[in-house]
Amino acid sequence: MKEHGSNRPLAAIEIDGLYRSFPGVMALTDLSLTIRPGEIYGLAGENGSGKSTLLRIIAGLDAPDAGEVRVRGQRLRGVRSALRSGIAMVTQEPSLVDSLSVAENVGLGRHLHNGWLVRRGQRAAIVGEMLRKLGLGGLDLDLPAGRLQPHELQMVTIARALISDPDILLLDEATSSLTDDQTERLFGLLRELRSRGKTVVFITHKLSEYLTLCDRIAVMRDSRYVCELSREEADEARLVREMVGRELTQLFPGASTASELPPTVQLQLRELRCEGAEQVSVQFRQGEIFVLAGLSGCGRSELLRAVVGAVPWRGEMELDHRAYRPARPADAVRAGIAYIPAERKSEGILAGLSVLENTVISRRLQERPWSRVKGAQERQLYEELAQLFSIKAPSGAVRIETLSGGNQQKALLARATSSTPRVLLLDEPTRGIDVGAKADIYRLLRQLTGQGVTVVVSTSDLQEAVGIADRIGVMFRGRLLRVLEQDLTSERVMYYATGNH
Repeated sequence: MKEHGSNRPLAAIEIDGLYRSFPGVMALTDLSLTIRPGEIYGLAGENGSGKSTLLRIIAGLDAPDAGEVRVRGQRLRGVRSALRSGIAMVTQEPSLVDSLSVAENVGLGRHLHNGWLVRRGQRAAIVGEMLRKLGLGGLDLDLPAGRLQPHELQMVTIARALISDPDILLLDEATSSLTDDQTERLFGLLRELRSRGKTVVFITHKLSEYLTLCDRIAVMRDSRYVCELSREEADEARLVREMVGRELTQLFPGASTASELPPTVQLQLRELRCEGAEQVSVQFRQGEIFVLAGLSGCGRSELLRAVVGAVPWRGEMELDHRAYRPARPADAVRAGIAYIPAERKSEGILAGLSVLENTVISRRLQERPWSRVKGAQERQLYEELAQLFSIKAPSGAVRIETLSGGNQQKALLARATSSTPRVLLLDEPTRGIDVGAKADIYRLLRQLTGQGVTVVVSTSDLQEAVGIADRIGVMFRGRLLRVLEQDLTSERVMYYATGNH
């Protein structure tokens, strides 16, 4: 289809003067963009810049206060209109139905678009082929979605969007929990869509992915359009400068001074076993950042959950040279161990409660019932923590789910440290977080080690692992293969993470 009186094809998406606000927050301000057919278009910006809100409006999941979205010249009017226009979206958080099987969840994508009615065997064959293309050919199609690992959840969600063969595919942080291998498979499918004249709109916080994949990149900041860069014009330094509005000269802080002092062992594991990890023996020193690295499914997350008593475990643990045997997470909190899980939405934030309540609840739980801090004291505590951790919120009274991912994570970090822990465990602490918020979190972690806190970070991000660690423990198939203390490079980490000795 071409524009009237023109040989130019109609724009795939035209965004004209969009405004969208939420209580106390301006999400989009007079935003206008044109996205072409047959291109992969990146939307870059810090958390809270308006990227996700824009995708939700294009998908018909949210409505603008003013302005309009046109798809191939036709004004978009809600979800049904978006579906009829061939739009599919992968949201930031997987949205599968836990009780339905993998095959049923993936099949929903095709059913929503064209009333897909086929025999069970035929459906299984079509779903199986799509998952095979994404590298999940061995996944049990009858497995309930609620039993999938995070990277499997993400891939199945992507498969559900792709199986409808959409004309426009919207991806919001679709690669956040994928390995490099899985990401490259996905990119191959996206390039295939582009070659067939389809349009992809792509959001990621991994800047290298924009440079690898996208034809053009629009940068947003504080709800507004800043600039548009072609692939030839863009590099990581330019993207960061446009996103944060300043030069970010140092992403990672310097190493801990703890390495210059006699090592003091604060937490020790001996022959620790749990589902997903086995025979792990390691020492964590006071005032260091110890990174657990390895590919998805290597046992990093399971090990942290065992340390806080969230899963059954066997073996021995010592905290400050005394036996430590947590039966549940409350035991870990009382012992001075704080934990921030990887799944921020489902396991971290307390949805429905305010930012203030999410931030100070650990302090509340520490106090005896008759001596709990009063409202005015809690508000003062929150203001101090919000300033210390650079939490951007209109007020402490807003619900935490209205904040960006980076600010939610800072609130969780403030909650964990408000109880003055001796050991802080973090699982994928910067997943889905922009580069500016990452720099803030790394700085805060280094400040904590300077105060004598032992920080243990589990991450699948090699650049992060090497950038923040004093030491790195590399895991493979549930075992701790090697602890690296010198020459911390991505190449050495990957060598052991793939099972080499």
